[in-house]
Amino acid sequence: MKGKHIISIASRKAIYHLELERKISVLKGNSGTGKSSMIRLIAEYLEYGKQSGVKLSTDSMVSLSVLTNNSEWSEILKSVHDTVLFIDEDVRYLYSESFQRELWSADCYAVIVSRSGRFTALPYSIFGIYELVTEKKGMNTATSMYRLYEEKRERVYFDLLLTEDSNSGFEMAELAFDKTEVASAGGNTLIIAKLQVLGRVHDCVCVIVDGAAFGAFIEPALKLAETRGNTWISAPESFEYVLLNFNEIKRRLSSDQGELTRTYDFCDSSEYGSWEQYYEDLLKQMTKEHFGFTYSKRKLNQWFLNSNCIDQYVDILYKCFVARRAHSDNETG
Repeated sequence: MKGKHIISIASRKAIYHLELERKISVLKGNSGTGKSSMIRLIAEYLEYGKQSGVKLSTDSMVSLSVLTNNSEWSEILKSVHDTVLFIDEDVRYLYSESFQRELWSADCYAVIVSRSGRFTALPYSIFGIYELVTEKKGMNTATSMYRLYEEKRERVYFDLLLTEDSNSGFEMAELAFDKTEVASAGGNTLIIAKLQVLGRVHDCVCVIVDGAAFGAFIEPALKLAETRGNTWISAPESFEYVLLNFNEIKRRLSSDQGELTRTYDFCDSSEYGSWEQYYEDLLKQMTKEHFGFTYSKRKLNQWFLNSNCIDQYVDILYKCFVARRAHSDNETG
């Protein structure tokens, strides 16, 4: 399953508008913002059809399904195709590692309601985390989903660079910031612990993470950064995404670079649990076809070890600092 899918749900008093681009979309937000009500309306429509009083439409041939505590989830995930699953946070197995791992390999999209988002066995993107925003329209309300986090460009001067990666990404960071201390956390699960220690002994820390798989950790990382006041988080989709944006590689993609700007049209959920995996395979293909070597996550090829590539790497990192989305004045809920 791939592509962007637009879903509209309407009842007598409320309208919901969803745009789904990734395999996993997580809806956060306080109680009373309509997340569970939306899932209830979908369940009513699926059970009673038009008699439910709910109108449901999609822009494609995808099916919708709601998982509950009574669902045989293992059998469903093995057989599902071209389906969007909706899962509320009170579903008990949602936080089990076995469910998360099977969902990661299933051929479907999933919309998960969860205020915590702590799915450590389910790599999902920080840009797949949304909140529902409601606007009053006469006697009715219209609710749409908006990314909770957004990118901003910053020029930050730091005395420590902490990378999630310990292989090729770490190697590039050491080359690009040769006058700055560079350390590796050894994986995204260790970022918070490393920050808690290193943030105390450094004036300013920059953290580089793979945004495509950091969804479960971004909120505690941002809260720590805000508490300390000396930490910045750069979250490009992945290190491979950064390399694919180098001019010599990017110009050999499709004419509009859709592989990077419309990844949802290329990344099939039956093959890839996250966009990070897709970018790695794409980079391997591009380097093999056009540059005479095959990219390795373990060690950088000499092709990347020059000032031109390093300058582009640094520029992209400075474009990818992450912050919570600013709310406009007319938003409610």
